Amino acid sequence: ILLENIIFEEVNKYLCKNNYDLNIFKRNIELDIKTLIAAQNSIIERPKILKPSKVEEGFKLNLENENENEFIQIARFENEMIASSSGWGRKGQTIVCEGLSIFGEEKPLFVGLPSSLIWHDAFYHQDYPFIIGWVREFNTIESNNTLWIDSLLLHNLGLKLDDFNNGLRALNEDDEIVLEFRQWRSSLIGNGSSFVGQDSNIAQFEGCGLLLREDYYEQLKVIIPDMKFYSEKLELKL
Repeated sequence: ILLENIIFEEVNKYLCKNNYDLNIFKRNIELDIKTLIAAQNSIIERPKILKPSKVEEGFKLNLENENENEFIQIARFENEMIASSSGWGRKGQTIVCEGLSIFGEEKPLFVGLPSSLIWHDAFYHQDYPFIIGWVREFNTIESNNTLWIDSLLLHNLGLKLDDFNNGLRALNEDDEIVLEFRQWRSSLIGNGSSFVGQDSNIAQFEGCGLLLREDYYEQLKVIIPDMKFYSEKLELKL
């Protein structure tokens, strides 16, 4: 946080010193209110899934272990904080990023598209086809991480966006929930400056996932027969 604040402060000093018209940045700093509300209404208890530290990296074809009430988790981003044995502070963290991949390429989650494009049916990239898009935000009150499917694939599956007040999800023609984004923060631990149980404000698990109903997952396999599920893990030790 400190590093990002320093960068933000120095950029503002440079802009003011060089008399930049800050209105040119207006389009880039507007809040995506719809995604903000939808993401807040998508908060759940952490599902019973593998901890990031237990995930094996690489490709896999079988997603049976990702099944949950006839839904399959087709993407996840999650950070696992590793607390020290004494309960004071932390000794590291494990971050996992995984999702459906086209033609077996690595790093399947495309980063860089604004989340607002979701609501304009324009969440896709002409030159870089992807299945799952991952939006990462910094220094914002908006959702830090958002996962969603390519808008073109959404239409190919015959799905439509639900009202954002109901969360970030898509429905079929019968208004049944077929695709659903969810996020969670669980197992709060101390921040290192106090005893565990006091001022516990750091989540041991903080993440989000994207679920697709099983029968529509089978339809997606017909549309993209070569797709695979790819997991990538980053382990940091302090």
